[in-house]
This record gives sequence, C-alpha cells and structure tokens, in this order.
Amino acid sequence: MSKLAAYPVDKENVMEDKYTFTLPELYREIAKEELRETDQVREVAITQMREWIVRNKHIHKSRTDASFLLRFLRANKFSVPMACEGLERYLAVREMYPGWFKHLDIMEPATQILLKDGPDSVLGQDSMLETMLESEEVQIGGVILLIDYSGVAMKVFQDWGATEMKIVMEGWTRCFPVIYREIHAAKLPKLAIPFIEQLLSFASPKLREIIHCYATVAEIQKYMEPSITPKQYGGNMEHDLSVVNKRFWDRMVELQDVVTGLDKMEIDMDYYTEVWDKLNPDLMEARSFKNLTFD
Repeated sequence: MSKLAAYPVDKENVMEDKYTFTLPELYREIAKEELRETDQVREVAITQMREWIVRNKHIHKSRTDASFLLRFLRANKFSVPMACEGLERYLAVREMYPGWFKHLDIMEPATQILLKDGPDSVLGQDSMLETMLESEEVQIGGVILLIDYSGVAMKVFQDWGATEMKIVMEGWTRCFPVIYREIHAAKLPKLAIPFIEQLLSFASPKLREIIHCYATVAEIQKYMEPSITPKQYGGNMEHDLSVVNKRFWDRMVELQDVVTGLDKMEIDMDYYTEVWDKLNPDLMEARSFKNLTFD
C-alpha cells in the first residue's frame, strides 16, 4: 500500500487547494442541517481562516489545506472565530504535552503492540484521533464510542493520576475537533468507578450528558449497527475483528507520513505558554511529563 505524503506547513507558501465535496448526499444533508455548511459558506470560511493563519504572528507553521481547516470549521458549525480559537488550542496542547499528542509513529514497537494486540478495535471508523480526523465522514458525522471493559486489568486505571486525567480530557474534548455523538461503556470494574468519576469531573456538562454506562455488554448491543458489529457482539458483520483491525492498521500505515507531518507545525511557545497557564493554572507542572507510558 502506498503512503500519502505529508502536507506542507510553511506560511510562505500557503496551500490553497480548491475543495470539492465528494461524499454521498447523506453527508451533504447532515453538514447543511447540523453544521450550517453549504458550498458558499464553506468557501468563504476556508478563505477567511487561511488569511487569519497567515496574519497570526504567533502561529509560525501550520497546515492550511482545506481538509485540515474543515476539521475545525465543522466542529464549530462554521463560526470562523471559534474555529480559529479551536486551532490555537489544538496547536498549543500538542506543544505543551508532546508526550501525549505528538510523535505518533506507528512503527514504534510499543505503538505496534498497543494497536495490534491492545483492546482497541475500529468498527466502521478509524480509531486514533489524528487518523480519524483525516476522514471527512468523521468530521461531519462525528463518532459514537462503544467501550467494552471486559477483562481489562485494574492496573490500567491505577496508573492514571488526576493530572494525566485532566490533560487527556482537555485534549480529547476541548482541543481536538471531534464531534462526540454518544459514549456507551459496559462491564466497568467496580473498583474502577472512582477513577471514572474523577475523570468525568474534568468533563464538561454537555459531554457528561452523552455518557452512559451499563452492567452488561448485552445492554450496549442495541446501540451497535448490526452490519458493522462482530458476531461475538450479536451483529452480522461479514469479517471478524482480526480483519477489521488489519484494515485499521493499513489505514494507519497509509496516513503515517500525514500524521507525523503534523509535528512540523510550530507556534510561539512563549506566547501560548503564558496564555495556556492562565487558562489552566492547575496544569502548569504537567508539562514536565514528556514521555508518560503505561504498561
């Protein structure tokens, strides 16, 4: 499988690709009804956001291709000021906590173990955020998370402290432009409930409203689309999880250079560190965590 090349990030040669909507009509309808996206609105918003990036002296390097900008515009219903603010948060959190959000090289041995042998599987969409956000279907349709905690060891929860929880919650819900539709979790160990309660204390009220927990996996099955659900979960998907995970891995390989190319983006760290610390004083010491790992 051939890899896709990384996008340019230099502001001296701004990428001004002409966007064409190529998704099925269903996504066009969703985009218009829920995200206020039309051809005219999209064109104007992309142009305005590109111009803002070029003028912003605190952003030294950034992708300006349409697909990348649409991540933020769609997540903010085409409010250009909010999309620009979202881009700043995204760039800042990547630089503040590189051990969490940068250097996502899938060829690293530890990453391969996590992806190939870990608990994550992708049912219908890509999993890791950066890869997932390269998909316009995800940008428009959002994601529904279905989490099965069966067999998960308590050590997974015990390794997390309050600081790590807040960093992750801040990054995944406020800094990455993901539209979360619903989150369903089953078979959470009783001893892990305090962990989840503390994690959710860092979530916004809006996010907490869409999170649902169940005692059994059977209760979660009604939220799973049968055609993309493995037979072991009561679905009728043609392929088993090993095939699904292989396709996910192939997609990760295809986008490897695109994802690692994000690390070339640069911001004025002095400026954004001061802003970040004012907004998140309880996370000032967390920047010392550069390479947190979990067994």
